Amino acid sequence: MALVKLYNGDGDERAQRSQERIHRSMGMVPETYQAMGRTGAFLDAVLNLSQAAGDNLEAKTKELIAIAVSAANGCDYCVVAHRALALKQGATEEEVSGALEVAAMMSAFNTFNKAIGLENDVTPEALGLAVEA
Repeated sequence: MALVKLYNGDGDERAQRSQERIHRSMGMVPETYQAMGRTGAFLDAVLNLSQAAGDNLEAKTKELIAIAVSAANGCDYCVVAHRALALKQGATEEEVSGALEVAAMMSAFNTFNKAIGLENDVTPEALGLAVEA
């Protein structure tokens, strides 16, 4: 149950138009976009950010990253949604599991390294890589 009002076609006119586009694209308006649907200015800003972020990545890769980050952040809604979107983009269940494994591994390393305060020693320079300015 949502903790906020869900606006499904009853936000301002701009939000209604955006939700109509989402519905045409997905066949539904996910609750996250309903929760953001009070005002089209906010909903469109979020949608634009979503489109712009990682626009140099393949859609499947972007969805697998979204799964891993969502898992690390503890957002079940986002893990489930991005798993479905990744599968729609051609990801396999093995790739989804791999993304979740990477999230778990990084969470363990992040926690350990933050706890002991290590210096940043694995850098492009330390590995002999040229770095663009």
